[in-house]
Amino acid sequence: MLNNHKIDRILRKADLGRCSVSHIGAGHYNDSYYIDSDKGKFVLRIAPPDSVPKLFYEIDMMKSEVNIHELVREHTDLPVPEIVHHNFSRDIIDRDYLIMEYLQGNSGFFDEEELGRFVKQLHAIKGDECGYPDRAAPTGKSWPDIFHTYFELIFRDCLSCSVIDNDEYDHFLSIYRQHRETIADVYPSLLHLDLWTQNILTADGRITAILDFDRGLYGDPELEFAVLDTYGYSSPEFFKGYGKPRPADSKAQIRQRLYIVYELIKYAFIRTARGKRFLTGRSHVAQCKRILKEIE
Repeated sequence: MLNNHKIDRILRKADLGRCSVSHIGAGHYNDSYYIDSDKGKFVLRIAPPDSVPKLFYEIDMMKSEVNIHELVREHTDLPVPEIVHHNFSRDIIDRDYLIMEYLQGNSGFFDEEELGRFVKQLHAIKGDECGYPDRAAPTGKSWPDIFHTYFELIFRDCLSCSVIDNDEYDHFLSIYRQHRETIADVYPSLLHLDLWTQNILTADGRITAILDFDRGLYGDPELEFAVLDTYGYSSPEFFKGYGKPRPADSKAQIRQRLYIVYELIKYAFIRTARGKRFLTGRSHVAQCKRILKEIE
């Protein structure tokens, strides 16, 4: 948590008038605060310090949210908060931060068919390049090439914190290369990639807010479905709302496993490099090995 002096400097810069501030304890990555001000209710999100170990795509991650929020608000009906202030210059504090409007709702149960309808709209937003926008991660015209790069980079992150060794690094990449031709080229869609209960708020049975687009990426919608698999939300109800079934041919089933491993292996790094829980990190490595064993 930041001290009160630094938060006061942020709020003066944002010109919100008199404010009361309370810390939100639910965040796993950013520091977040509720703001009740003369100009309304907002949420302040502050990126972690540069010293915190980060995955390759987490470097400068918050910078992508401003444009993503604008696009989603302009082109869809998704309940996405307006970002009213942001500062990435480090002139106030030595961390990136943004302030967005506060949307009512509670995390927990939501209508998966309604989520499917919203995700369909999100995926209709197309990008000029594949990859994570507006940050340090590489981008490119070819989804197979970019995903190959990302697969290598995320396992290199795991190697850097010693949650895997060199032989395991080579093993994971050899399985990917064996099946690389299953990664189809796509006209890249905007994906959320973090749709779980904490980022989906509801009230009276309806979704009232979809939050945290900082992991957003332009790529294959099947990657979104694989992330939803890990949360248990890729249900028949979701795809009813989405309007069409996911591909289910043999190549799609291999892609699904490669995409799930790309999503899950991040926890090996996070638990080890940030949480100092090596054995927990190793359990995620073992989980990914079991998944890839199905396609070896």
